[in-house]
Amino acid sequence: MPRWESELWSYLSSGDGIRCPIYESCQLRLQGGWCLSDHEEYYQLMNEFLDDEAPDLTEPSSIKFESPACPNSGRIFELVRRLAIKYQIEAGIDRLPVPPDLITHGSDNLPIEVRQVPLKAHHGAIWRLSDCWVVQLNSNDTAARQRFTLYHEIFHILAHDKATPVFKKTASSPEGSFNELLADHFAAIILMPENLVRKKWAEVKDANRMAAIFNVPKPLVWFALKHLSLI
Repeated sequence: MPRWESELWSYLSSGDGIRCPIYESCQLRLQGGWCLSDHEEYYQLMNEFLDDEAPDLTEPSSIKFESPACPNSGRIFELVRRLAIKYQIEAGIDRLPVPPDLITHGSDNLPIEVRQVPLKAHHGAIWRLSDCWVVQLNSNDTAARQRFTLYHEIFHILAHDKATPVFKKTASSPEGSFNELLADHFAAIILMPENLVRKKWAEVKDANRMAAIFNVPKPLVWFALKHLSLI
């Protein structure tokens, strides 16, 4: 395992899953940078924005939701980005949209089986059986949202035997924990490879068309363009 990946799992193992595990030592925060763990109300805002199925992306700059600096330049987010890029390189992505079977096995080498079920309260869930991992996707969601949820859940699977705890939810914060944001970040990078985002944006200059080309939820396009400073 490369040193940077060991560093990632070490960070996740040392945290509680709710707050950033490198909060005390984060150079970005210590130098006055915007820290997600100091603004936990943003977790819910980000979730609500991601769940908006029809945001107006004709003028991306008009969206009144700012992408915080932490996911763009924070160390732990950079390590998650490197993990996603590692799988992209191994798969040799040569077409769009990114296929849903980019990662077919968990870190314990058990195969990953995907099932669609009509979930009532969540976009997805994972189960570990004796001979495989099962990812449940909400059949009521759009295909684009299911693809995002799939790779979100796969991040948790990959972390399962590399880091403890993988994630933790509490009654006061049932969703939006820090590790859930890391899983979102992983899914976003997987589905929107940075080189292809730059290439396609130069060609189409239309956020709604980008969502169709990459087959992702429209808010994800906005996050990707902000992350790459394209808007």
